[in-house]
Amino acid sequence: MSLISKLRCITVDVTGTLLAYKGELGDYYCMAAKSVGLPCPDYKRMHEGFKAAYTDMAKRYPCFGHAAKMPNIDWWRSCVKDSFIR
Repeated sequence: MSLISKLRCITVDVTGTLLAYKGELGDYYCMAAKSVGLPCPDYKRMHEGFKAAYTDMAKRYPCFGHAAKMPNIDWWRSCVKDSFIR
């Protein structure tokens, strides 16, 4: 069986490659939280919180949690939740 036939899923990091957004990522997280009635720290703090949370998750669970058999949705959920806490 070839490597290609063994592939079940391919993920792509779209931020800054396939998608371009205006402003900072924290802006979008805050807007999403506010749209459902949740509180959000200021946008700059949110952006910095995301960078810290992403760095921490990438160190603790590299490759989006693959080696830990962590579903990627759980990896991202933890990362985003931690972004709001920081």
